[in-house]
Amino acid sequence: MNFYEKWVEYDYNPWIMFDDQGKVLTLNQEAQYLLAEVKVAEIFELALTYATQSYGFKTTMMDLEFGKYEFFGIMVGYEDNNAIAIKLYQKPPQRIHEPSLKALKPHNLYTLIDLAISTSSISRKHGFTTYLDPALPEVRIDPEKFILLLTRTFDCFTDETSVKLSLVLKTGETLKFEGKRHPIIQLSTEGVPSGTCQEEALKQLANEINGFITYKRDRIIFEMPMITG
Repeated sequence: MNFYEKWVEYDYNPWIMFDDQGKVLTLNQEAQYLLAEVKVAEIFELALTYATQSYGFKTTMMDLEFGKYEFFGIMVGYEDNNAIAIKLYQKPPQRIHEPSLKALKPHNLYTLIDLAISTSSISRKHGFTTYLDPALPEVRIDPEKFILLLTRTFDCFTDETSVKLSLVLKTGETLKFEGKRHPIIQLSTEGVPSGTCQEEALKQLANEINGFITYKRDRIIFEMPMITG
């Protein structure tokens, strides 16, 4: 892929191009996740409804929700009768507030994750598989709320298969608090969704420990600043 193609492919916003019969000609990575939540025909109909009457591009601001995805607007464009494209502007995830650092002590995330897994493994036949970056230092965090967040996150997945956990240092992004920039830690939990996940409660709990949660089809992603000092 050239630079332009990579830019489209890794855009945070879903982008899809259809032919005149509603068949997908091309789409980016984020759109693939979206189409797991909504039928292709529904997105195609949305594009036709909000396209300009003549050739060109049109942006419309609106609130849309498809499964776990929320959008605040779309752009539709076409230059002939053979193809039409749509881009959906995704609402940003809940932002992290200023952390209350004075009351927080450094804790080993690996130990906390092991405790959460041990607690949840009692009722799970297939258990957990983990990929944990071994180089992360101790981080200032509320240990009880972090373990509670994990156990409630595990409840969002069935016991049909093992639940997969990945803990990594997110590259290329930082968060600024009290004049300092901190790297971002990302904890991804993946499995078969149970359909009973209390998403708003999880978001609130994540916010209380200076993090935020996003949902991606069969994954729940928790991100937080790596505050060590």
